[in-house]
Amino acid sequence: MNNTKRNSSAEAITVLVICAVIVLNLILGTLVKSFGLAVYAEESVDLSVGDVGDTLFADAIEKGKRVTVTFCMYEDDVAAHSTGKYVYRTAKEFEEKYPDFIELNYVNALTQLDASGRFFDFEKYKTDMRGKGNKIYTTSIIFECDGVYRVITDAVTSAGYADFFTLDSSFVATSYNGEEFFASMVAWVLNPEHGTAYFTKGHGETATLTLYNLLTCAGYYVEELNLKLREIPDDADLVIISNPRSDFERAAAGSTVRTETEMERLHTYAQRGGNFFVALDPYTKSLPVLESFLSEFGIGFFETDEGERQIVKDFSDAITTDGFTLVTSLAAGEHTAPVREVIRDGRVIIKDAAALALSGEAKPLLTASSSAVCQSGGTTTDTAGSYVLAAASSLANEDAESAKMFAISSIYLAAADAIITNGYSNKDFIYSLFDTFFGMGDMPYGCRSVVYDNQILENLTMGTARLYTAALVAIPVLIAAAGVFVIVRRKNR
Repeated sequence: MNNTKRNSSAEAITVLVICAVIVLNLILGTLVKSFGLAVYAEESVDLSVGDVGDTLFADAIEKGKRVTVTFCMYEDDVAAHSTGKYVYRTAKEFEEKYPDFIELNYVNALTQLDASGRFFDFEKYKTDMRGKGNKIYTTSIIFECDGVYRVITDAVTSAGYADFFTLDSSFVATSYNGEEFFASMVAWVLNPEHGTAYFTKGHGETATLTLYNLLTCAGYYVEELNLKLREIPDDADLVIISNPRSDFERAAAGSTVRTETEMERLHTYAQRGGNFFVALDPYTKSLPVLESFLSEFGIGFFETDEGERQIVKDFSDAITTDGFTLVTSLAAGEHTAPVREVIRDGRVIIKDAAALALSGEAKPLLTASSSAVCQSGGTTTDTAGSYVLAAASSLANEDAESAKMFAISSIYLAAADAIITNGYSNKDFIYSLFDTFFGMGDMPYGCRSVVYDNQILENLTMGTARLYTAALVAIPVLIAAAGVFVIVRRKNR
């Protein structure tokens, strides 16, 4: 009888512990989703700015231009704000470095009065330079020069200033990129002309917040576009097809005005000399219509005789022990020389990628190492190595205007943990595409990010990955051993 009571008591305690852990996880998960922007940097962290502005601002400074940066709260409030204080410190650094070029201003967004009691009219800033609506919050920042302005308003989290941070998929800050974003927005208002990067939607597409920020820093407005409902607008400088899960339709369903198909709309844009950025997940089922469009640029998947895509694996030049997180390099050749000149090295991290097959004008940009192999269904199918993982191509039209295509067989290029690394060049590689391939001009290369998580991807070397694996195995074993010890001890009582 006593043994039965003891066993029941032990079981009850176990159930209570498990329930407590589940409830705690739910609470933590809810907090992360509700208040995702979390900052772990210490006050002593170095937020000094480098020389990026010397390149981006040189012409404007020589012409005597002046940029005004208006915070929508008073200075003391910004300096005390949980996330705004980092932006404030960065802004002060830029103002001190370029005192005759950058001027900081502080206005209360609610009263519309500055610290001296002067009225500041927010009305014109409630629409952007294209006439589209802007929302003004206390955490908004207005950059302006010679009538050109850009309002930075956080629409992602309630914490504010999210655009200055790299956020992971749970909206948790993994790094602070104040120097890069601040410099980019100052450079933005020095140029009155800005095209738009359109993300296609309607096919299950997904894209990281990091890629949105990189596009903004590169000088694009960023919008979404449903090709089933309308054609590609005239202001489109770039069309991004990111991780579609279903194929593009041959008929423009839902359109009551035109019967032009989605593919015809892409072709029409290509005939105008349009630019394309395509990132495909190799584990997604075949997308015949979209892949036929890529094939016109000479870009396709390297497949087995049975038509299966071949996934690239490399145990020698990879980050983790599974061999699927690859360290790629810039392909050899004159076509990659402009990229090589503007990034610190050619090593870019790509995860879960398939080999590409190229023809015509298509040229390789990123390749796996010579030790890489291809697998299909878990079986090695090719051992040639140096597989192409990202490529660029152009397609001329009747007016001699070439459409440009960048394609990559992975959706990992702009993932947060690949972007914030200090040892690899994912971010600068993406900027180099906008600069040297799509012709956007100067980019904020090489800006230092303040990384909050010490276990960033570049630290997961083969050796440390084995330590993590051992730890993951050891922890459950230790817990199980402790549980057995407690049960045996209770029985002996």
